[in-house]
Amino acid sequence: MNRAAASIALGILSLHFWQFIPDYIWFITALMIGGVVSYFFRFNVLIWVVLGTLVAKIGASCYTHAVQAIPNERGNITIVGKVSSLLNADIPTTSFNFNVLSIEHSSSSSSLPIKVRLEWSDATVMKQGETWQLSVRLRRPYGRVNQAGFDAEQYYVGNGIHGKGVVISGFRLNDRSQPSFRQKIFDQAVQLTGGLQYQSYLLALGFGYRDGLGNQDWLRLRDSGLAHLMAISGLHIGLALLCGWWLGCVFRGTMPEWRIINWLPLWIGLLFTLGYVWLAGFSLPTLRALLMSAIVMGLLRIKVLWPGWQIWLLALVICLCIDPLASYSAGFWLSFSAVFILYFASASGMRVNHLYSLSFSQMWLARLLLLMQVQLVLLLLMLPLQWQWFGGISLLAPLINFFAVPLVSILTVPFVLAAIVGSGLSSVSVFFWTLADYSLTPVMSLAEQASGAWWSISSTLGTFLLGATGCLVLLWFLPLRRFCALHFVLILTVVCWQGWPGSGHKKPVGEEGWQLEMLDVGHGLAVIIRRNGTAVLYDTGNRWQQGSIATAVIEPVLLSYGITRLDGLILSHADSDHAGGTQDIIERMRPEWKRSSDRRDGFLPCIRGERWQWQQLDFRVLWPPRLVSRAANPHSCVIEVSDRLINPAAPTLALLTGDIDAISELLLAQLEPELNPDILFVPHHGSRTSSTATWLKGMSPRYALVSVARYNPWHLPSPDIRQRYLDKQAIWLATSETGQVRIDVKPGKLEVLRYRQDIKNSWYRELFSQKN
Repeated sequence: MNRAAASIALGILSLHFWQFIPDYIWFITALMIGGVVSYFFRFNVLIWVVLGTLVAKIGASCYTHAVQAIPNERGNITIVGKVSSLLNADIPTTSFNFNVLSIEHSSSSSSLPIKVRLEWSDATVMKQGETWQLSVRLRRPYGRVNQAGFDAEQYYVGNGIHGKGVVISGFRLNDRSQPSFRQKIFDQAVQLTGGLQYQSYLLALGFGYRDGLGNQDWLRLRDSGLAHLMAISGLHIGLALLCGWWLGCVFRGTMPEWRIINWLPLWIGLLFTLGYVWLAGFSLPTLRALLMSAIVMGLLRIKVLWPGWQIWLLALVICLCIDPLASYSAGFWLSFSAVFILYFASASGMRVNHLYSLSFSQMWLARLLLLMQVQLVLLLLMLPLQWQWFGGISLLAPLINFFAVPLVSILTVPFVLAAIVGSGLSSVSVFFWTLADYSLTPVMSLAEQASGAWWSISSTLGTFLLGATGCLVLLWFLPLRRFCALHFVLILTVVCWQGWPGSGHKKPVGEEGWQLEMLDVGHGLAVIIRRNGTAVLYDTGNRWQQGSIATAVIEPVLLSYGITRLDGLILSHADSDHAGGTQDIIERMRPEWKRSSDRRDGFLPCIRGERWQWQQLDFRVLWPPRLVSRAANPHSCVIEVSDRLINPAAPTLALLTGDIDAISELLLAQLEPELNPDILFVPHHGSRTSSTATWLKGMSPRYALVSVARYNPWHLPSPDIRQRYLDKQAIWLATSETGQVRIDVKPGKLEVLRYRQDIKNSWYRELFSQKN
């Protein structure tokens, strides 16, 4: 059974390496081959692996059919469905999940229900469980694709979200609307905790509801390494099980000695576990804990003893069979990996049996040392996953968790559970909510001391950590000399490697090479010029109320290269889609010098006639002719970047153009009639106001790069402009189609990497980017 379970798991996890979904004929053929191998060689692993891949195929196909029921170009449609998110008017939010039951004029009812993520300014008038009819602008869940930063498309797949949209209007269908019981308990909890300091954290612990946590809360949790405590996970579910078991023991002591009563702690413990998992919305970490708890209790009931690794493996396979796409979520890997590490750490010597032979003081000291040892083991062996999903680690996490985990486990979670169980009596519930709030005071005080403890890990260091962790695990397992250990090594390898940013972007370009990277920032622009481990940034992308492209995309990409400080920052002009993240870049990446074409404090001029060298690359400003108070599109700073100092015989020229318009292009064509770049950044996102025939007349660029959002309201880039570049035999590269674009400039050749097609080319990328 162990071999079959491990093989099925590996088969399902292989989905991460699929660039397309094969037809069923391939699986039938593989099963036949596996049957032959099994018959003649008594080797059944191949059959189980193929069955696992078949489960993955079914899961991916179901998801694909549901997504295909949604228009691949944004349009206004009417949908009917149920609200699946917890919402409350006292906690402002505009986002919610909606389970679609019917789509107007859609014949894809076989794929329903469909789960979509919607935005609506009036979202808080809704309640979970209510049925609504909504008029929405709906589209497939297309997202930005970059080397680092949040991968929205992978998030949608891992959370089973098939579409994304904006609500135009809607109304509740009264005859079918009734808030869920979970929503009613949540509303009461919101009301009773309204005056408490840590209300948002308590709701996260009680219901898995994290919309109340702001950016500062998440930064505090990240820097302190306490984010896992504020998400209902196996630790919390285990505490619920123990609370239920304890109550069952109390009740059993007051009842007659009947056989069925002897199992009362088991059933009440499972009931508490199921209730807490239900309150958490059956999130993946809680489902894993529920499965493991149910397996353990079931084995106790039939008086069978299994080792912990078998229980872990069975829970893993059941989770993957229930939802083959669950492995695309961070919670899946972090949850199962943490349990995996803890079990084998204990199996390799971190045991507590010897503690009972010690004195009372020695026993508690040994327990404290063991707890610290556990924290250090988790920190070391979770490093690769922390790097992959979050880009770094908290250096103070082991120390803070040493104090915080016992406090939250022994005090906060039991108080929260007591408050929810006592919801029928408001005074009792308020009492326990207040105690839970007080118990978080020392935890949050510790968390505040960890500000700045976050350590970002570069791709180079991350690769080293991956290899070091792999060697550590192999050394850990080799002495066991058991077949099951090999299965776990294989699964852990997939855990560390699955969904990993492609290795193609790590290829060296040599001492004479340099890189140009146009990031996928939606509507806006951000270009990184990189050489010898340093970088210059041209434009900073857009910003919004609670963030910016600078923090969401640019900073993670730079940090992934190990660049913690910019050599230079250039702003083409002042529009928000080009300069919105300026302040964030200045504060976080601290550029040594800054240039712009308008008058800004601390900025050098970026006007015609300016010229400088950086890392033996030549920067020559061609436009505008003078500084202005506020640089608009016509005043964009146009810069020619070349490697003529490195490769004087055949230099490569790149032209950064910002948003210059037709008049600026005409004047510049007169000033620079010999201008002929190899790499041309298309002006103004490919709009008809730029890229005039006069401007392009003397040019023959090899590559035309345009930064544009797919679903932009201006329908950019213009098809006519695109055709104009194609007529010039230029290779057209738009971020809406390619994701991040990287050009490695080497002597005598240019190598292009398109992140959507060449590096992160999973099967769902094409699904989301399909056009009519």
